[in-house]
Amino acid sequence: MDYDLFQSDDDEDILNAFLAATQTDKQQVNTTVCLPSEQQSAHNEYTAVLPEFNCSGRESRVQDFRNDSFIGLGYGLHELPPCTKLDNLMFGFDPGQLQVRAVMSFLLSDACKNVQKFYSTVVEQQHLRSAQTQIDWYKARQQVTHCYHLLLHDEFMELHWPVLREPVTYLRELLNNILDAGTWRVLYFAEHSKGNECQAPAYHFYHGALEWRMLDLYLILKYEVHGQELQEAQQIFYDQLERTLDELILCASYFHHSKHKVELLHSSAFVCPCIKEFWMLLQRLLPMWSYQLSTLMPPEEAEFWPLFDRAMYRYKTQLDSSKDLACHEFHAWLRLSLVRLSAQWKQEESIPSSEVLQIAACLKEFLNCQPDEQQRRVYLCLLAPLQLQFGRPNSDVLCHIWEHMHRSINCSLTIVGSRMQELPKTCASGSAYLERYRKLLGKQQLDDLNLGSFTLFVLLLGKSLQLLGHSNQVQKVLGRIFSKFSAAKMLALNEQGIHQVIELFLSLLLSYCDFAELAPKLREMMLCMSLDKLPPNRRLVTAKGHMALLLLHVERQVPVDEYVKKLLAQLKKVQNDLDVASVFVAALQPIYKQTCDFSHGEHLLISSWLVHYVEHSEQAAQDRVWETLHLIFERIRELQVPNAGVQDMWQALQDHILPLLRLQYVSSYSTWLPKLSADFCLKDGKLLPGFLHGTPANMAANAQLLLHVLEDQHADKQSGGIILTDAVIIQVWVKSLVLLTPHHEAVIALTPHVQQLSEFQALHIEPSALETREPLCAFFRALDLHVQDNAHVRMQLSNKLHAYVHNFELWLPPERIHAERPELVTRFYSFIAIVIYNCAPLAYVRSKPSCFFHLALSRFLLPTSLQTGTPPKGRLPQMMHKIFPVLLQGIGRLPYKTDAYLGWTLQKLLLHWTPYFRNLTNAKLVSRPYASILQTDVEGQLSQFVLEKLMAQFLVVQQRQAGPNTGLVVTILQQLINGLEDVPSTEQQASGEAQLLTLLKAAHQPLLEHVMFVDENAHSRILVLELYRALISHRIFQRSSTIRDAFAADICTLAKKHMAHCTYFFFQMLFKISELVPALVAPLLPFVKNEAQIVEQKRGPGVDVGIRKCLQKLQQVLQTAMPKN
Repeated sequence: MDYDLFQSDDDEDILNAFLAATQTDKQQVNTTVCLPSEQQSAHNEYTAVLPEFNCSGRESRVQDFRNDSFIGLGYGLHELPPCTKLDNLMFGFDPGQLQVRAVMSFLLSDACKNVQKFYSTVVEQQHLRSAQTQIDWYKARQQVTHCYHLLLHDEFMELHWPVLREPVTYLRELLNNILDAGTWRVLYFAEHSKGNECQAPAYHFYHGALEWRMLDLYLILKYEVHGQELQEAQQIFYDQLERTLDELILCASYFHHSKHKVELLHSSAFVCPCIKEFWMLLQRLLPMWSYQLSTLMPPEEAEFWPLFDRAMYRYKTQLDSSKDLACHEFHAWLRLSLVRLSAQWKQEESIPSSEVLQIAACLKEFLNCQPDEQQRRVYLCLLAPLQLQFGRPNSDVLCHIWEHMHRSINCSLTIVGSRMQELPKTCASGSAYLERYRKLLGKQQLDDLNLGSFTLFVLLLGKSLQLLGHSNQVQKVLGRIFSKFSAAKMLALNEQGIHQVIELFLSLLLSYCDFAELAPKLREMMLCMSLDKLPPNRRLVTAKGHMALLLLHVERQVPVDEYVKKLLAQLKKVQNDLDVASVFVAALQPIYKQTCDFSHGEHLLISSWLVHYVEHSEQAAQDRVWETLHLIFERIRELQVPNAGVQDMWQALQDHILPLLRLQYVSSYSTWLPKLSADFCLKDGKLLPGFLHGTPANMAANAQLLLHVLEDQHADKQSGGIILTDAVIIQVWVKSLVLLTPHHEAVIALTPHVQQLSEFQALHIEPSALETREPLCAFFRALDLHVQDNAHVRMQLSNKLHAYVHNFELWLPPERIHAERPELVTRFYSFIAIVIYNCAPLAYVRSKPSCFFHLALSRFLLPTSLQTGTPPKGRLPQMMHKIFPVLLQGIGRLPYKTDAYLGWTLQKLLLHWTPYFRNLTNAKLVSRPYASILQTDVEGQLSQFVLEKLMAQFLVVQQRQAGPNTGLVVTILQQLINGLEDVPSTEQQASGEAQLLTLLKAAHQPLLEHVMFVDENAHSRILVLELYRALISHRIFQRSSTIRDAFAADICTLAKKHMAHCTYFFFQMLFKISELVPALVAPLLPFVKNEAQIVEQKRGPGVDVGIRKCLQKLQQVLQTAMPKN
């Protein structure tokens, strides 16, 4: 490029001018310039700063303009710029020299050279070899800009304008030629956060071009157009204005191409604040400039938005992009940015209507291009602010979108390949639908591209209805929407279509001003999709839609009785389908949370379908139902004065829920059942005994029920008058301690209530006693301590005891014992033993089959199956073995010797349970119950009775053969003997002697008889003899003469009893005993001989050879055994 093209040849003239200007008195030179005199009155202040664009980086939508910017210095407030002092021009000339025409011509030619340098360096990428690094690009830009300021603000320029018009026009044409599309493609992004301190030539070229375009428009207006009506001058101004708009739109289009679609919603179309300021200046100035184009067009057509629309039309025509969806998207983006710019800088009065913005026409063109889903979403998000925030909504826009969208209502409006395509399309429940669209409608802006285009439309529709109110435009839109639906069209909807119809209807109902007018129409349209005519998936979505509408009806307090009846009729047609019913159930809780007083037909939802659902659903689903029903009772209690609606609800609960609850309370484990049962009991106190009777599957249910009743009874003013006696509360507490554990949370919570009862306090139980491992022991022991000789008092205590354990046989029925956990069965049997041990005189009532003692024996301890020989199952023998000594000791406190039933019971316990103890792990463990009785029975009567019954039952010999349990009994005796301790304490020695003496009294004679009559080779005979060896070698036996005397006395007794009839067997036994303890038998020899003589006399005269031989052998055995000992 020729950089000397604009070099002046009049150097001599310039030099003369310098000299003349220098000689002029500088005091006479007025360096302050201003507007022409006719505008001076409008500007009383002068700006001392020459405005310029000073960039601050990428544009922010909330960024303010600088104080030294064009806007900040008052540009745009009037047709022409404000007065400005020209003190800091970048020319190097004195003010007087600048008034020389030749100097101005030189400056203009130099400005052209600077423009050429910018172009060559930035666009053509030519490196200026003439010291490029020394070029001050900011100064070069300022020189051009200050030329324009000098022409605008120096009043003497008007005198020279005829001469300066040509170089100024030349500069304009130069800029027009070089600022083409290619140049702007290079310049449009040349912003920088350092502003004018940046040294990049592209930055200064870009911002200088913006300055030159703006100042050039002012220049044309001032010198060519202002005050004249020449069509040619106005045409020049109009052409330059159009060119400027075209260039601004071109820059914005380049910026649009660099953006992702998501970024468009959160950014403006302005690259930097400078170009935004340029747009702002045009928006402010064009309404004032429009009257200067009167010969070309009416003023209203020369304002900003008509000119902008024509510029956009030129842009589309030049690019042949009228059918380009990206171009429509760009148009919407730029238009929105400009409207926001007007609104941001407090120019609401300049915000045009939707008709001026041509929103509907542009939208129709866009939709005619068949956009895809992503393009629709972006366009609707860009359209929404214009429709909702800036001006009144346009019903034509809504109609155009509906006409386009209803054709694809059955389509899945997802973006192919996106992750959102894999997400479920429908909401989880009716309340989720309602909550979702209420939340979406409450958002200030629609800028979520994750929402489908149909969703964006219904939100735009809903927000528009809220703004339009009850106008004709609303009726027009509703009429257009309803015209597209019919019964056949509704049944033809697929799952996605039903979902989108729900979206539409909810948006209408949430936004329309008259809910009662619109709701019946929409619900009837929904009811056209009869559930029995839809496949399963569509049924579920339709049911969710119904529940959302129903919930909205309840919120608005609109009667729902007819709607509910129709819904339940459709549900009945599909045989109360569980999936559909689950949708109904999910909506119940939100519905009853919103209901006011149950006076709008809400009770109709509690009917047989709910019972069917609970009976056929899992526990988690049942819990949701119970929780909802509990909520109903809470809402009923909140009403101070029950009304007819509450009565209808209570009747529905009694008819349908109460029978179901009674069954579920017994068989289900839900923690909600005690709460709900308490609700019923608080409403009707007569129901409480029925719930407390028996044992639910949830062992803690009764305690939890009672807790809820106790805690809520005082707070509930509508309580049904529950009368809770101390006995009932204690009975539930005892039952809970049996079936649960003392550390269970329900027992811990119930215990303080029990401690406050008068009957409990009368027992004087220490609180620490209840903190032990087994509080039941402390309780029943305290009850037994109050037993007196007075029969009346004893009977009162017995009645109390039976009240506390009332129906205990139902707590753990015998048929359920084998199915329950071993820990629970153990606790139950331990409870029986605790009661019998501590309160035997109270638990047993003679001739009363319903007393605790008889029921415990007949149902659990001695059931018929055990007495008939059926072996007990599971771990029952181990549990009985554990409580056996306690049971026997408890019975021992009763008159078992005089009361035939008690004696029979004690005997049967020993008879039927002892054989099953043989399966325990070791002999010591087997004998533990009997050892315990032997050790604790001070008088020895019970232990002797027990051992006598054992010997009589299990040491029986038939046909010289021992019974099957002989070895067990012998083993027990062996362990009893081994367990006797020989201690130095005199008191304990006496105890050991007494125990061994008791054992001998009960077992010695049966053992000797067993040795007599059993076969000599029988194993049991060997065991018994081994037992005698252990007995004879025991220190207590050796030390105690009383025991030895008793031992000898028993031998003498057997001699009298059996020598006459069983001589041989007797002497055989005596031989074995003599071998074991000859020192004890030898003193008995005279007695034996004497008894032998008596026998001989009874048999007749003469000597019995057999007896004589036995006596001789006895003597021989004694003689043989004595030395050994």
